[in-house]
Amino acid sequence: MKGVYVIHDQETGQRYVESAYGDTGIWQRWTSYAATLHGGNFGLKDLVERKGEEYYRTNMRFALLEYWSMRTDDDHVLEREPYWKNVLHARSLGHNRN
Repeated sequence: MKGVYVIHDQETGQRYVESAYGDTGIWQRWTSYAATLHGGNFGLKDLVERKGEEYYRTNMRFALLEYWSMRTDDDHVLEREPYWKNVLHARSLGHNRN
């Protein structure tokens, strides 16, 4: 599946929004988070360094906001990501830095 998802910090209310597309979609992205906790994202990496792995494992929750089949054009998925970043204030009040 391809889609847009949010990682929500239950303690602070901060959010991180990202899209997953390409040949591996959501599965690959969430596997990366399971292995590293931050998936290579600077804002989440900073959070793990500041608060620790236990904080992350206890407080962060993943949820799909929208999802589509693997046949969906990547451009469509990419167009929806900024919409959700704006709606959820993921840049100004969250962990997104772009």
